[in-house]
Amino acid sequence: MQRLQQLANRLSLPVETDLSGYVPSSAFIRQFPIGYVREHQIIAFQTAEDAFLRLAISDEKAWPQLDVVSRRLRHNVRPLLADPEQIRLAINAAYSVRDGEAEQVLESIGANANADQLALLASREDLLDVDGRAPIIRLVNQLIFDAVVAGASDIHVQPYEGCVKVRQRIDGVLFDSFEIPKSLQEEVLTRIKVLGKMNIAEKRLPQDGRATVQLGDRVIDLRIASLPTSHNERIVIRLLDKSARLYTLDELGMPPATLKRWQSLIRVDHGLILVTGPTGSGKSTTLYGALQEINSKEANILTLEDPIEYQLDGISQTQINEKKGMTFASGMRSVLRQDPDIIMVGEIRDRETANMAIQASLTGHLVFSTLHTNDAASAITRLLDLGVEPYLVASSLVASLAQRLVRQLCKSCKIVNEDGTANPVGCDKCRHSGFRGRIGLFELLVTNDKLRELIQSRENATQIRQCAVESGMTLLSQDGNDKVKQGRTTIEEVLRVTSLQAVVG
Repeated sequence: MQRLQQLANRLSLPVETDLSGYVPSSAFIRQFPIGYVREHQIIAFQTAEDAFLRLAISDEKAWPQLDVVSRRLRHNVRPLLADPEQIRLAINAAYSVRDGEAEQVLESIGANANADQLALLASREDLLDVDGRAPIIRLVNQLIFDAVVAGASDIHVQPYEGCVKVRQRIDGVLFDSFEIPKSLQEEVLTRIKVLGKMNIAEKRLPQDGRATVQLGDRVIDLRIASLPTSHNERIVIRLLDKSARLYTLDELGMPPATLKRWQSLIRVDHGLILVTGPTGSGKSTTLYGALQEINSKEANILTLEDPIEYQLDGISQTQINEKKGMTFASGMRSVLRQDPDIIMVGEIRDRETANMAIQASLTGHLVFSTLHTNDAASAITRLLDLGVEPYLVASSLVASLAQRLVRQLCKSCKIVNEDGTANPVGCDKCRHSGFRGRIGLFELLVTNDKLRELIQSRENATQIRQCAVESGMTLLSQDGNDKVKQGRTTIEEVLRVTSLQAVVG
C-alpha cells in the first residue's frame, strides 16, 4: 500500500478502494488469460463513452502493462490505481463468467482427441485457469465450472448407446445440460477418474474418489462415484462448496412459531434432538444452523460427520472413515472422552450408535443427530426398530424435526394471483424453470407426557403423529400449504416432496 500511495502521489491520481461498480472489458477477458492477469495483477474496465479503457494496477511494476494492453486491444488505456485485494477480487469475478463454453470446447476438440492429452494436475485444480490446458481437461473443468455457477449439487455423466449426457441437479431437480459425442466418452470418463485419483484401468467395479477444485476464492470439494453400466461407466460428482455461506435458523423458512420453539429446544441442558428426512432434505444445514446459534466459549462442541460439509469456527469436527475403522459408534466412544457439552452425530445408522447417543443424552450431554424417516413421528418408531428400549427413547428424546425442501418461485418472473398464490413463468435468472432457490418445510414433534406413554407402549407412528397433532404439531403438508398461500411455492412442489401426506386446505 505504501508503494501504491507513492505512485498515486507522483501521478496525482486517487487510489480506488472499491472496484465492484466497474464493468470488466470483455475484449480484455478474451485476449488475456487469467494466469497472465494474475501474474501482473491487472484488469481492464470499460468506460461509459468507450473512448478508452481503465487498467487497474496496484504497483509501478505493472506500469508497462498499459502499453501491452493498449497494443493488444488497439485501444487507448489509462491507469486506475487500486487496492491489490480489490484487483484480485475483480479478476476472480470477471473470469467466473464463461456460460456456454463447454460446447465451444467440444467443437475445438474434434473427433481425433485421444487419451494422450490427459495430464495429472495439482491436488487443487483452478477452474478459472483454462489457458494452455489440453482440450479434454478444459472440457471437464468446464463441466464442473458450469455446475458450480448454476448452483448445482450434483453432476451426472451418463453414457447411452449413441451419446453421453451431462445432467445437473439444481434445487433438487435434474436438468439435461448438454451431450458429449460418444467418441469422447473414454477420454472424459478417464479424465474425471484421474481427477478423483481413481483406478482408470478398473471399469468393472464401482469406485469412489475425491478431489478439490478452486473457482477464484471458492473451494469446492468433489465426491466422485463411478458405476459400471451396459454402456460404460456412469459417474456422479457431488459438489460441496466449502466457501458457501452457512444459513442461520431464521433463513431456513421455519414458521415463526416453529422457529421460536426450536430455538428454545436446542438450548436445553441435555437430551436427544433428531432431524429427519430423506437424503438432500437439508438436515445438515439445519443442524449447522443450530450449532452456530448455540456455539459459545463456555460450551465444548464436537461433531462426527460423513462428510464434513462446512467448517464451523470454534467447533471440533471429526471425519468418519469406516474403511479405517472410524465409525459413528467408535467415534462416539472417543468423543465422550473429550469432556463434551454438545455432540452432533451425523447420522444414526445402527443399534450401537443409537444406544450410545441415547446414553450420552441421559448422562448430561445434548446430542443432535439425523435419521432417514418420512416424518417426525416415524423417528420414534425407527429407534424402536433399531432395538432401543422404549423407556430409553421416552426418557431421552426431546424433539424430532422432520423437514423437506421445495423449490421457491422465482421472484423475478412469478405471476401473483388475487388470492396471494403464484404461478411459475420462467426467465433467464431461473434458467426458464420458474423456480430459483429452495425453502424448507418443517414438522416439529416435541415429546410430552402423553407421547412418552405412547412410546413406552410401543404404539405405531400413526397414533404418535395423531397425539402430536392434538398437542399442536403442524404437519409438513400444512406448512407447505401455508407457503403456497403466501406465494412462495406451488401446490405441485409441495405434493412432490410430501407425497405420503395429504395436503390440507
